[in-house]
Amino acid sequence: MSRAIYWFRNIRTKQVLATMQKSVLANPRLIKGQIPTSQLPSTIRPDHWTPFVVAHGFDSQRSLMDTFTLATQPGHPLKPLTKQELAEYKLLPNKEKRNREMDMQERQVAQLARTLVYLDQTKSKAVPSSNNIRLLWEDDVWVNKVEEAGLEWPKWVEHGELEVLRGNIIQNQELRNVE
Repeated sequence: MSRAIYWFRNIRTKQVLATMQKSVLANPRLIKGQIPTSQLPSTIRPDHWTPFVVAHGFDSQRSLMDTFTLATQPGHPLKPLTKQELAEYKLLPNKEKRNREMDMQERQVAQLARTLVYLDQTKSKAVPSSNNIRLLWEDDVWVNKVEEAGLEWPKWVEHGELEVLRGNIIQNQELRNVE
């Protein structure tokens, strides 16, 4: 098992899955465990899941597991809905509401940021002592969205670009040797 956490997003539904394996389909039960049955895609196609963000650089398996447990909990959006947005949401047709509920990208990024801030504030043993945790992003716009929402990344978090080939093959050299 590697010392990295991988988040994959579905290119059609924008659902997000987290795993500690380099492939989202290595464990089919993972999909059923993280996505409610009412929101499961009709077919699970490997080419519909692309890497979204990868966190690596954990000092120990324990720190990896603590971060994974907290970061994979259901999250809330970066900014709560305003009264106007909530009123508009209530008027949407059910199909549109379901599509918005399936879009888990922002909620997972917010949960990851809040998890790292929480670990930093509580001086957890999951905070790396010797090196930094690197977050490799498919699209680095999420780094700025977190900062715009008023959250700050801890000082021990570095950001980088996730190199993806053909939509779902991770090419970063630093991830090839993660153990």
